[in-house]
Amino acid sequence: METGLGDDFLMINAAAELIEVNEAGEFRKRFPGSVVIGGDGSREMLTYDFRQTPPPLVLRDVSAQDWPSAIQQAKSLSALLEQFPETGWNCDEPESSPS
Repeated sequence: METGLGDDFLMINAAAELIEVNEAGEFRKRFPGSVVIGGDGSREMLTYDFRQTPPPLVLRDVSAQDWPSAIQQAKSLSALLEQFPETGWNCDEPESSPS
């Protein structure tokens, strides 16, 4: 699924792509508890943070080395899909999150 808002672009990976995307780049080693489900079509990865309950969706750069650089986007995928057409990506500074 793809949608855009001005300069913001949202891509949700197809189910068949999820394993391949999550095994690439040692994401699970650098980001334990993460599951990448999409991104901005470029360098930013839309990721569930399963270190928290319920797991929020965060945006993080493909080259990031650890969690502090992740920027929270929404509390759930349905919340993100509802707000994205109006707000696009949240690009505020990352908030502190559990390590």
